[in-house]
Amino acid sequence: MNFHIRKLTVADLPLLQYVGRATYEPYYPHVWKPGGLDWYMEKCFGTDVLTAELADAGIEYLLATDREGQIIGFLKLILLKPVPGTVITNALCLEKIYLMPAFFGKGAGRALMEWTEEKARQSGREAVWLQVMKSGPVAAYERADFINIGPTRFEFDLLKEEERDGWVMLKQLKK
Repeated sequence: MNFHIRKLTVADLPLLQYVGRATYEPYYPHVWKPGGLDWYMEKCFGTDVLTAELADAGIEYLLATDREGQIIGFLKLILLKPVPGTVITNALCLEKIYLMPAFFGKGAGRALMEWTEEKARQSGREAVWLQVMKSGPVAAYERADFINIGPTRFEFDLLKEEERDGWVMLKQLKK
């Protein structure tokens, strides 16, 4: 898949808020108790939160677009974060990878994961890791050669109990 990646800045705040909501709200309302979806949107995409995160040199928000400029989705990377439950400290955390619906099932997610791996490799990282709900796209990460290394919990008060269990998934990078 041919795409362009651009790092977002505070000037892109409205765009990031739009893309964040457009890629999350239609697909995950069922995992939240009443009021939870609005709470989560504010926690992740509120102006104060994003302003601080966009100014943090250790966090990158990246917008992916196709050749025509159509938005594919976005990534949130934490550039250096230890892998929980391991001795691996030199790792990149893929905290969010959200796609616009027009790009589901077309290889966009896999292409963005491969791009993330290459960025991690070029940054001297030894691994890329993420957390995913058990009800989430676990199989897509497995197809991209991420390995389930153990359980995690999402402890958000308004998240339904049956949605709190997840996995830590890891891809160690070849030198």
